[in-house]
Amino acid sequence: MTRKFKKRQVLWLSQEKGTIFKSWRGRFTVALAFPNRYGVGMSNLGFQSVYAALNAHEGVLCERVFYPEHEDLEGLGKGGRELLSVESQTPVNQFDLLAFSLSFENDIPNVLHMLQWSSIPPKAEGRDSRHPLVAAGGVAVFLNPEPLAPYMDFILVGEGEALVPPFVDFMKGAKKHLSSRSRFLGHLVRNVPGIYVPSLYRVTYEEKGQLAAMEPLPGSGAPERVVHQKADLSTCRPCRTVITTPNAEFKSVNLLEIGRGCGRGCRFCAAGFVYRPMRTHSAPSLLASLQGQLAHTPRVGLVSAAVSDHPEIADLCRNLLDLGGALSFSSLRADGLTPELILALQSSEHRSVAIAPEAGSQRLRQVINKNLRMEEILRAVDLLTEKDILHLKLYFMIGLPTETHDDLQAIVDMAKSIKHHVLQISRGKKRMGDITLSVNSFVPKPFTPFQWVPFAGVRELKDRARWIRKALQKVPNVRVHFDLPKWSHIQALLARGDRRVSAILDKVALEGWSWTKAMKQTAVNADFWVMREREREEFFPWEIIDHGIERAYLWEEYQRSLAAVETPPCDVDSGCSRCGACAK
Repeated sequence: MTRKFKKRQVLWLSQEKGTIFKSWRGRFTVALAFPNRYGVGMSNLGFQSVYAALNAHEGVLCERVFYPEHEDLEGLGKGGRELLSVESQTPVNQFDLLAFSLSFENDIPNVLHMLQWSSIPPKAEGRDSRHPLVAAGGVAVFLNPEPLAPYMDFILVGEGEALVPPFVDFMKGAKKHLSSRSRFLGHLVRNVPGIYVPSLYRVTYEEKGQLAAMEPLPGSGAPERVVHQKADLSTCRPCRTVITTPNAEFKSVNLLEIGRGCGRGCRFCAAGFVYRPMRTHSAPSLLASLQGQLAHTPRVGLVSAAVSDHPEIADLCRNLLDLGGALSFSSLRADGLTPELILALQSSEHRSVAIAPEAGSQRLRQVINKNLRMEEILRAVDLLTEKDILHLKLYFMIGLPTETHDDLQAIVDMAKSIKHHVLQISRGKKRMGDITLSVNSFVPKPFTPFQWVPFAGVRELKDRARWIRKALQKVPNVRVHFDLPKWSHIQALLARGDRRVSAILDKVALEGWSWTKAMKQTAVNADFWVMREREREEFFPWEIIDHGIERAYLWEEYQRSLAAVETPPCDVDSGCSRCGACAK
């Protein structure tokens, strides 16, 4: 087979450090696909970690595939050029397995595009032994796999460290059986935990359209619910950047995952529930994983849902600075800022920091269980400003449950109050920092206490955003950025829908319709999933997955939110079994 290299991809390979090349001979081959552009994919720590984990097995060859850059789209598919892997420029349809890593629901249409460009039938039922197996993993699909169900041969439910070893062991021995897809999938689901095969389930609906049941086909061996496979971080090497490239968004940063999950219990945050219980890597193991890395890439990006909650965060920061590192943080809570963290920020020459109040009023923060007081926010602002970190980014959401006009006014008041504090402290510094508000539309997510609530609606969110912008437009040094409610509406559809959503996806991704046209002219009603408040006992499509969280606990938390009652953070050391995650 003759393989032609595109000039720009040769440039990528020549500048990458850590790219893995192997012979194809006798190996189980995997095209690991990220349905977004190269720079985004190579900044995704989960994607990099799975790539390294697969290639760590001698009998496996894994190469990467990305959604093409805009200038490379011309001529793809429809008898023209096919989608190729990065390493060897091999057509994707020549691999044994095409596995998508999905972090964001809005990337789902890109999956269908990439299947088309690879000359692979998008629907699972249209494939045979001539085609690779097609699978998906990542948080977007184990939150709710159903919109992708008609397109996937199987879905991997869980974390890479727990899934990859048993899956690879099975695949290396079963490659010879790939000629019979149905028989192979039956063996796979019976032998490897965490595998969901959508074709092995019968789905029925109520008269009014609600989901009635998802039942394994008789004799299929498929489980009633697929259990999320969780990693034991005490026995795993920390996830870190394995390939550095100047083309990634974090091109000069060693990303290092210090922990997984969060026990704070913010009611809007799916990651805070499905990754329970909170787990951390020890500081010695984290430092050991960076052995030899700081010499050529000294900046380290510490990644976790709650970086400041790591029990050894002060020691870790101190040791990394002593080794000549510079630090960045994926997230910092205002009430978690300590002198050690401030010193790390200052020593690493940070001039801006992001804080996420999420809501402007204390009442609404209690509704979402943010557990953050205004005095704690202002204290964090004071600490940062005193250390000459003058540029602040504040994250808020609009469209939260029970939100009123007073809550919107509270966002404006908080921005003004923070600006006043920055101005007071920065006088005499000969410069004034900027305050940037990033305001996003709230999307109710599966496996959270808000899985029952409807999306606020595009028009309503536009009106709320317009009011905030007008209220702050004359305030100096305060900027406001909003997302587009239209895309949040689509995200809500893909996050909350069932496999009938494929009727809309087919039109958008495979026939080129606009989302507006597809949602108006297909037989299914998108607002049935997006704008409808769910009934208490309604069966949700995502409940084919078992994350260990008790449904009764989520409902109780929803009721507490409506009463604006806070719930204390998890206390895993006390043997708490409040939500059920630690008991499984």
